[in-house]
Amino acid sequence: MGVSISYFAVGFYFMYFLTDIVFLDPFLAGLAIFIGKFWDGMNDPIMGIISDRTKSHFGRKRVYILFGAIPFGISFLILWFIPPGINQYLQFTLATLALLIYATTYSICVVPYMSLVPIMSANYDERTQITGIRAILSTIGTIFGGLVALFISDFSNQTLGLRIMGSVFGAFTAISMIFAAVSVKGVEKIEIIQENEKETEYISESDTKGEEERNHNNEIKIADYSWKQYAVILKEKNVIILLLMKIVGAVGTGILTASLPYFAEHILGDEGVSTIGLAIYIASSALILPLWNFLTKKFDKRRIQLIGILGFSAALVPISFLISQGLVLFFYIGCAVLGLFMASYLLIPYSLVPDLVDFYEHRTGERHESIFFGLWMTVHQLGLALSGLILGSFLKGFNYNANLPSQSNLAILGIRLSFGVLPAVFLVIAIVILQFYSITRDLFEDITKDKVVETPENSHTG
Repeated sequence: MGVSISYFAVGFYFMYFLTDIVFLDPFLAGLAIFIGKFWDGMNDPIMGIISDRTKSHFGRKRVYILFGAIPFGISFLILWFIPPGINQYLQFTLATLALLIYATTYSICVVPYMSLVPIMSANYDERTQITGIRAILSTIGTIFGGLVALFISDFSNQTLGLRIMGSVFGAFTAISMIFAAVSVKGVEKIEIIQENEKETEYISESDTKGEEERNHNNEIKIADYSWKQYAVILKEKNVIILLLMKIVGAVGTGILTASLPYFAEHILGDEGVSTIGLAIYIASSALILPLWNFLTKKFDKRRIQLIGILGFSAALVPISFLISQGLVLFFYIGCAVLGLFMASYLLIPYSLVPDLVDFYEHRTGERHESIFFGLWMTVHQLGLALSGLILGSFLKGFNYNANLPSQSNLAILGIRLSFGVLPAVFLVIAIVILQFYSITRDLFEDITKDKVVETPENSHTG
């Protein structure tokens, strides 16, 4: 939940903070976010390799969550200390540096955290349930992250309000990550005593199954983790499909989230409306998640996700063009409807990655959950990087200027398009890509029933 609080506060409000409070040029603001998110995406695979190769009695994943928590919280606070009223390029430099620091500490904590799911359970439906629980807690954290707009509206000095918010949220984020690390103590801690080395490795029991490749003499070979693994994994069709879906979808959700404060301020006339609408959206998502979870057990996840996103897009576009100042109630109703459909996207994509980890293990005999989740986080951050650059360029192209007392009709059109049409287009494309993903429940269960791993050495025997 702490991760969601800090993550969503940045995604929801940082772009608006840079343009409308710090008064940074929209393009420069988008470029700063692009650089920060791009770095975030690039260091996620590095963190995946480091995590998979780590040997620690704290656990390969847990050690980074435990000791990275406090720096992560501090880096969130730093973001909100960029001063207004100074040179534009100095503001841009400070914003970029702050985002780079935040991105680094985020990867240190979150890549190992996300890769714990396949360790905790090997059951197809149970993993979806775990993901569902994570999604519910994530939505609660998102609500708190979205409270930033409502929180600072009570301060005559918005900059002071943001710094107080940064202190509170940063502390909670650090504490929650430490709590998570303590809670999973023992999950990874299975000792493997190697015959040829007088050392003890601490890895998870489920990791052991994939990381130890057994030959005919039952000798153990520990899988090697390197950049070559990424090259091999990226040749898999289902990996490419899932990553393409994720990066395109992240562009859509990133634009939607970052454009909401602009829509609330300049279309609805009240910045605080965005927080209330967001809370309604998230609450409806949380309430409907059990139904989506039930549907994924009865029907193909790909088709269920297609229905969810098509319904979401069909509601979002009319809301973005028909809602205006004085129609706040209808905006809230629209947010509730959007949440009902978007809940599917909070659940289904994340439940597919653990299945892909196991599928790859049973095909190759090697298990690399951190590499898979590192790639997942990489393309997600790259999508968000592109979303910041696209939104900033889009607003700049429609002559958005935060220094003006009111925006031009062209700028208003740009805000409506960025809130409705752009996210809908990217999300629909993402889910169409997902329809080509071939690891269904039946295929997953068939391959995981086979305990013998087919390798080049044994595939021609008998």
